[in-house]
Amino acid sequence: MLPVTILNRSNRSIFIPRDTGSPHDSLMDHISNLGQIARLDFERGAVAGEVIYTVEGDSTPTSQQDEEARIATLAYALKKLGNREDAAEFMRCLNAICEEGDARYRQVAASYYYKEIAERDAGPALKEMALIAMQLASLNPVTEEVESDPEAIYALSGESKPRSLFDLEVAAVKRMIRGRRKSACFAHDEWTEWLNDLEANGASLKELDDAFAQVEALDQYDEGGAIIVMSAHDRTIACGRVDHEFAAEDLPARARHLAGQMRSDYMSGVGIDEIWDDINAQLEIVFPVSGRTPEGGRFFSWANIELQRFVREALEAMLEDFQSDFHLSAMRRNRAYRCFYKMIREADDTKVVGQAMKDAYAARRSGELPLKHFTALKTAAALQRERLESQPPSGLASQLLKEIATASEAKLRYLSWAFYGKNLPAHPIHTLPAQAASVLWNALNARKREAPCHLKQKAA
Repeated sequence: MLPVTILNRSNRSIFIPRDTGSPHDSLMDHISNLGQIARLDFERGAVAGEVIYTVEGDSTPTSQQDEEARIATLAYALKKLGNREDAAEFMRCLNAICEEGDARYRQVAASYYYKEIAERDAGPALKEMALIAMQLASLNPVTEEVESDPEAIYALSGESKPRSLFDLEVAAVKRMIRGRRKSACFAHDEWTEWLNDLEANGASLKELDDAFAQVEALDQYDEGGAIIVMSAHDRTIACGRVDHEFAAEDLPARARHLAGQMRSDYMSGVGIDEIWDDINAQLEIVFPVSGRTPEGGRFFSWANIELQRFVREALEAMLEDFQSDFHLSAMRRNRAYRCFYKMIREADDTKVVGQAMKDAYAARRSGELPLKHFTALKTAAALQRERLESQPPSGLASQLLKEIATASEAKLRYLSWAFYGKNLPAHPIHTLPAQAASVLWNALNARKREAPCHLKQKAA
């Protein structure tokens, strides 16, 4: 029997297999029902909680410290600066500035100074780095310590020259183990102490079982509080979130309009409590729990209680999606963004889109519109222009295109004069939107370039 490919409604049906009781059978049945594109997504991505991610592994894994510090290497400096002297000075100053820092600190510092060099040139940025390195060196002078402990002198007799910190540490260890002395103690286990306190305070058997289960779960991630660092790693990239199990189309037909109403109210800035009050009032009307029948008798419906509960759960999941959506949250919190976005999406002329973006830029300069919202409006404007420019020409535009295609050279000169500015306001081109007028101008210019060639061929 051939497998049947099921049309996936959301990404949950792609990444979350249906539980049949057997993990292997559930996985095989899930894969067999996926289409080709959905199966590629399922095999490439993975799910952690509600987050979908992919693993971007290297062919030759490197340590995390080495990869993060790659930007602070001499080879990268030579490639970035293009000058051996500047690269050497950059590395000398960077080593002095980041002497006490880790790999992450070096990466951030190198990235910052590369940006400074790109903006201000290498000379001023390297001079600033050198001054900072000199100031740090004056704050942390290098001093040599001379051993003055008589026991350490006895342990390492015959040495009168200054001692390094390593030699001092070796001498301290020798003092600790001299005479076969040993030191040992039990490691403090806070989880065992917590369990013992629970038992001593008279905790019930169920409470102790829950506590042991929690400790066993924690043991999967650490051993005695030690953090295990892998020698190689893979980078993960978050691709999105798993959709909720229920969508608007899963709601009962009589309550399906509540999803659209909630979305509209959320974008309009209506308070959350007010939204739920309205929804609960409508649910009491659509699915009444108790009341009187048309014959006058009383009734109580458990089914309507379950329907109300199900609708509320689905709407709560949708509201959570609304709150995590950048566009919907911007529409809710910023009135200027809401007005400009509506103006852009309802525009049927690219000239209106351009004017809306000019007004949005003025609002951005005045502080009424944040930068991230202005960037989102730029994307919406670009998409709207693409939609308008890809529309088929109207009947009037098609007629003018045919007129241009069959026009003589004299007619082309007349059309150029009539199309331009306010030379002939009564001409039909001035009633068309800007994107249609642009198409006519392009066709006219192409015909004007072709006209001399046609005349030469006709004369020949």
